[in-house]
Amino acid sequence: MAEAEVPKDDQKIKDALAEKALGNEAYKNKEFDKAIEHYNKAMELNPDEMSFLTNRSAVKFEMNDLDGAIADCEEVIKQNKERGLHTDFKIIARAHARIGNAFVKKGELSNAIEAYEKSLLEAHDDKVYTSLRDTKKRKAEEEERAYMNPEKSQDERKAGNEFFKSGKYPEAIQKYTEAIRRNPEDPAPYSNRAAAYMKLGEFPFALKDCEKCLELDPKYTKAYSRKGSIHFFMKEYHKSLEAYKTAMEMDPGNPDLRMDYQRVMATVQQTANSDEVDEEQVKKAMADPEIQKILSDPGVTQVLKEMSEKPEYAQKALEDPVMADKIKKLIAAGVVRVASR
Repeated sequence: MAEAEVPKDDQKIKDALAEKALGNEAYKNKEFDKAIEHYNKAMELNPDEMSFLTNRSAVKFEMNDLDGAIADCEEVIKQNKERGLHTDFKIIARAHARIGNAFVKKGELSNAIEAYEKSLLEAHDDKVYTSLRDTKKRKAEEEERAYMNPEKSQDERKAGNEFFKSGKYPEAIQKYTEAIRRNPEDPAPYSNRAAAYMKLGEFPFALKDCEKCLELDPKYTKAYSRKGSIHFFMKEYHKSLEAYKTAMEMDPGNPDLRMDYQRVMATVQQTANSDEVDEEQVKKAMADPEIQKILSDPGVTQVLKEMSEKPEYAQKALEDPVMADKIKKLIAAGVVRVASR
């Protein structure tokens, strides 16, 4: 019995798939020219199958023919739309994603982002989502680097200083912020912005700027001085004293620093001798990890117990410099009070 004859169109489809398989094998072996030949033959046999074209784009991508890879993928998208081929949406998504990959290699990140977003509209793919996220991050970083300019940073800072002198603190903050964007490694605008925040009573923001300033330049005396003032206004007197003390060590001949230090000491003494307890100050101090650590010290606990039972014992306990420093911090923080005599 004779074999049934295969319809001509069906045979072409089978032959096209065979060429695709040969192309895939050549691609795996990095025989790229040979792979393209097979994919071309497959497309001649079955021009309605868009996967042949996306496969060819992959070869061109590996050959660093990025424009060729993009053109093939764009042709897939165009043919599917204009001819109503109803190509599997995953193949269309893959075409958009490969366009994105090619644009990344070309350094055209905005085009890559657009392509990745179109791919995800067709079909969700974790790898494409990651590529989109990473490309957006890279684009933002490149834009930030391109925006940096130390000279313009200085101009913005000077403009901020003028606003500050005129009492226009929000405007000064805008200029200092711009100065930071232009040169984020310069400690000066952080310190300047902290001063402006202080004028507006925004102490947490001011403190954050001081700490960033000191991270960039640990010897920035003015930042320590401002840090001392911020902690004073926040009633964190133990931290205020520590900041002023550090500033004085850096600039021992500065009379203003000594005066500010003495002001904090006087406030601590007044608070410690007062009959009124500042509940907010104590609550904040008790949440401070440094204060918590001191209070968890068994030696400190014993000294505090004996001081409460025998006030005259306080002087003896403070003869130990390490213990004295801990007790003084607790007094400055408002956690320990000294009985009036």
